[in-house]
Amino acid sequence: MDITIEFQGLSEKLSPSLASTLTVGSSTGVDKSTSTESLVLVKPVPDKAGNRVYRYLRWNFFSVYRRLFSIVFLGNLIPLILIIRKLVVDSRYDAYHSIPTIAATATMSNVFTSLITRNEHFVNLLFRVAVSIPTRSPLFARRLMAKMYSYGGIHSGCGVAAVVWHLVYLMATTFLFARGRPLEIAVVVIGWLVLSLFIAILVFAHPHLRATLHNYFELVHRCAGWSIIAAAWAQVMLLAALTGKEQGQTLGQVLLVTPGFWLLLSSTCLVIYPWTRLRLKDVEAEPLSDHAVRLHFKGSNAEACQTVRLADIPLKELHSFACIPEPNGGNGYSVVISDAGDWTKRIIRNPPRKIWVRGVPTFGVLRVATLFKPVVIVATGSGIGPCLGLFNGFPSLPCRVLWSAPSPETTFGKDIIDIVYRADPNAVIIDTRKSGRQDMVRLTYELYKEASAEAVLVISNQKLTWKIVYGMETRGVPAYGPIWDS
Repeated sequence: MDITIEFQGLSEKLSPSLASTLTVGSSTGVDKSTSTESLVLVKPVPDKAGNRVYRYLRWNFFSVYRRLFSIVFLGNLIPLILIIRKLVVDSRYDAYHSIPTIAATATMSNVFTSLITRNEHFVNLLFRVAVSIPTRSPLFARRLMAKMYSYGGIHSGCGVAAVVWHLVYLMATTFLFARGRPLEIAVVVIGWLVLSLFIAILVFAHPHLRATLHNYFELVHRCAGWSIIAAAWAQVMLLAALTGKEQGQTLGQVLLVTPGFWLLLSSTCLVIYPWTRLRLKDVEAEPLSDHAVRLHFKGSNAEACQTVRLADIPLKELHSFACIPEPNGGNGYSVVISDAGDWTKRIIRNPPRKIWVRGVPTFGVLRVATLFKPVVIVATGSGIGPCLGLFNGFPSLPCRVLWSAPSPETTFGKDIIDIVYRADPNAVIIDTRKSGRQDMVRLTYELYKEASAEAVLVISNQKLTWKIVYGMETRGVPAYGPIWDS
């Protein structure tokens, strides 16, 4: 069966192995304009490894993200079980006195770790360490290092563990209060308030709710998180004052030897820090079409494969966009914003002259592309935006590009098409307005084999990214893409 595809580029530039799958129509003398060719997929894609149950366990249930989550959570669960066992064996009232302190310290330790794994500088450090491994290293080592972008499993594992430890703290505190220990009623009330806020964060962090109600997820995550920090300060001060009164010490003396105080102080700094980097910056808007706009930032730079958080009302919502550095190390960078919701539509229709930028630019998954030579870059629609940063930042990176989009040149402009062709003169660009949507798994695999590539990176919507990555990994192809965990 022939599948008609609109390519942008010269058919004669295709390598012999990929050209063997093509029935080329009349495209002689065509410049980098749209040419029509017929793709005959005569090479069958290999079957997926194992049966459905094996594949689900290997590449879904036991993904790197979930493995990291499990390691963190089990690391918290083991000491918790040991504490509960001790309480069951030694049921004396005095044995419960140490539980609130232990549980509170464990709670704040997990909160601190959860926050630091989202700190921009920490994330950038992780990526720098990961990509420092030479490309001459064994492929299995580079594949392993590339998976570090699943670090979000540590964040979520610590977050859930913090809720469990806080519940233990709350139960112990409530028990002691009921038994007559001289505790302020405010300590117990604040504890239950914090638990309700923790639960709200967990509920909205569920993948389905996070995807369908993302703005509410961000609002709850931010406001509930701030409220938890504020409530924790009230608790720490009340408990420290009570301890000081019992032991004849000043508030300062108690706080100095309280681990929870230092962890809370560090956590507070981590929450505040990104907001100290909030800047209102001038932008120059370049309308690309009714569907997309490109914002140019002058006077500040960003590295390839980094993202920035933009907002017109910072306290309401923040949106991450990939930075496109100026070619040849020029000053400034740009971002491409395409129509993906109310906020982006508003920016496209009324491009701003100034916009808020929060925090520092942070590396994303595409940064690991430099671990592989050559590498296949797959993008759909506005997913090409993050890829442009890779192409400009690493112009010598050997790569093949597969990009599927509706009317790509009309929507995104000739300049962006030219950047794609500079990265890969044989880039496969599919115009879905003319050809319809294609089997991206099959096309990706064909290009991977044709290029003798070492890995595939995918930037698309969540459903298609997962489909292509899963389709590659189950056939033994190293594949990477965003995991939408924030």
